[in-house]
Amino acid sequence: MKPPRLRPGDRIGVLAPAGVVDAEALARGVAVIEAAGFRVDQGASVFARDRYLAGDDAARAGDWHAMMADGDVAAVFCARGGYGSGRLLPWLDLSSVRRRPRAFVGHSDLTFLLNHLAQAAGLISFHGPMVSWFAEQPEAVANLFDLLAGGAPPAIEADEVWRDGAAEGVLVGGCLSIVAAMVGTPWQIDTRGALLFLEDVNERPYRVDRMLTQLRQAGSLAEVAGLVFGEMPGTFDADGPTLADVVLDVCEDLAVPIVAGVPSGHGRGTLTLPLGARARIEGGRLRILETVVG
Repeated sequence: MKPPRLRPGDRIGVLAPAGVVDAEALARGVAVIEAAGFRVDQGASVFARDRYLAGDDAARAGDWHAMMADGDVAAVFCARGGYGSGRLLPWLDLSSVRRRPRAFVGHSDLTFLLNHLAQAAGLISFHGPMVSWFAEQPEAVANLFDLLAGGAPPAIEADEVWRDGAAEGVLVGGCLSIVAAMVGTPWQIDTRGALLFLEDVNERPYRVDRMLTQLRQAGSLAEVAGLVFGEMPGTFDADGPTLADVVLDVCEDLAVPIVAGVPSGHGRGTLTLPLGARARIEGGRLRILETVVG
């Protein structure tokens, strides 16, 4: 399923499925959305707090269901990541999503929900910027709005090609630590024949090694068509092993194309990637092969 394209004057819902939200940062982001010509509805628990969560699980799940059942909400943007959206997976009813698809946007901890929507509901979801940082990421916001309005996804030149070749498949993945955390659960990502995108922030090289090794030993890399790595700021020191060193060691005998440096999510976060859409990597270029909104 493809969500309908955004049009001027549409209502955009803002949810906080994960961590506690900074009110001032969110207000700046909401102002960006309104300046772009959209109306904003915020979930009831956006500013709630239950320890490190934006309200307890029931409240956050209730916000999800209310927003997804609201026929006037054209798209749902996440306020921030942090931690907590994976706790909602057993609570979520996707029937309203199937009846009325809409764009769902986020990254980081929202990797849980993005892949659940793509895999269980068959809905293209969007690995893109989150509202609390909209004011600081004008290029990323412009790219997101253009994509959701029906603009053609750009051909993305990867910064590095670690293993050349061509491959095609459905684009899945997101934050590496979350993709690894989903292994062994009912919501584990089906990576067979897929292009697996992985990015993260502030993870040390040995932890990246551990998570990739977990994916490898769990069989999640056995049948991938190709690997696409994003940026990993705060992870690798100038005088230590590189991300390429770690990846090519863990994936030494994995005969698939591997590219890196795609700026989606943490880091520059310039580009929004449509998860669940068919894509192709060839010659260091990532291309989305289908329209991503209706």
